[in-house]
Amino acid sequence: MKPKKHTVPYDFLIKLVSFARGLVFHSIEENFPEKEELEAPYPSALLCNHVSEADVVSLAMVYPRLNPKIKMIIPAREDILKRGFLQKEFRAKGILKWIFKLIDASNIIPVLLRYIGAVPIKRPFRDNARELLKKGELRDKVDSEWTDLVAHIRKGRNLFMFPEGTYNHDGFLNQVKRGAYYIKSKIDKLHFNSFTLTYDHLSYQKTKLYIKYGRPFEIPSEMPADKVVKLVADTLGKHYTVTLGNLTSYVLLKLERETQIRKQQLMQMLFQVKSQLEKHFPEITIASELRKETIQTQLELIFQKLKKVNLIDWEGEFIKTKEVLYHIPKSLHNLKKSNIVLYHKNQLTAHLSTLDGIWNELSVQKGVNAKI
Repeated sequence: MKPKKHTVPYDFLIKLVSFARGLVFHSIEENFPEKEELEAPYPSALLCNHVSEADVVSLAMVYPRLNPKIKMIIPAREDILKRGFLQKEFRAKGILKWIFKLIDASNIIPVLLRYIGAVPIKRPFRDNARELLKKGELRDKVDSEWTDLVAHIRKGRNLFMFPEGTYNHDGFLNQVKRGAYYIKSKIDKLHFNSFTLTYDHLSYQKTKLYIKYGRPFEIPSEMPADKVVKLVADTLGKHYTVTLGNLTSYVLLKLERETQIRKQQLMQMLFQVKSQLEKHFPEITIASELRKETIQTQLELIFQKLKKVNLIDWEGEFIKTKEVLYHIPKSLHNLKKSNIVLYHKNQLTAHLSTLDGIWNELSVQKGVNAKI
């Protein structure tokens, strides 16, 4: 197996995708374990959590960090590679609707993505998978797609893969599928590395993206499927970044219903938790805003957003949590819309035992009711 090294046109087209970052993100913050690179010797599978459509832009930002740079194969939703995807997916209005229509009419997105290395994958109970299931053909189709991925790896490409198989709708990982186990069983000496995306939708007018890069890890050939699944989930989960948005959400949900608290007290709580994380748990990545302690403007923006969706009241120096803040919706399918605070708190799922331990040890200022 000889790796397919990157070319100037290949790099240029990925760079073209990365230009969309200004439309999608406020900014991007990258955190590395050591050198500013993502080790990916051929053959490698690079694993990432799956948050939203914006992950396509995120992948384009990660690609320049690869060492070495080898062409990729990327499993993708079948409909992304069809004409008319933008307008169907985003249902834009106004001038953006016409811009999307023009782009869709050009068919440039499917052509671009296929050149980069995207290949269509069936999703259970999406696309036309229901029809295939009724005909008894779904399993054969899925097996054929995975066989195709293996063939591309053997022809010299590395693999970008979302082990969840679909977006995580509640802020944290969905159930990790057995893709990594299957690929490992077909490719000898397959290397693994990972990166985890954390999206903070609260702290700025637009989303800020945090990318935490991992270290290479191995999956022993004798490791059973369920343990491979757990290893992948643990690897991705522990690298979620603690951001101002998700740490504020954690603290708000720790307060009792209809608690009134001074903004300054809330900031003090945030910095107490952050300081303990820095001191005792350096392996947990903390966003630059919290490290610099320059959060006044961002925190007020968070309060504005949460007041607008009726999760808190905010008047002057006082914040009051509302009953609805603590409601868990019956469906978590679009939790970001129904309870954005719970959505952000869920990003910290892998860190909750650590955070709860810190919280339980902190002395809460007199007059503030908190869940201990």
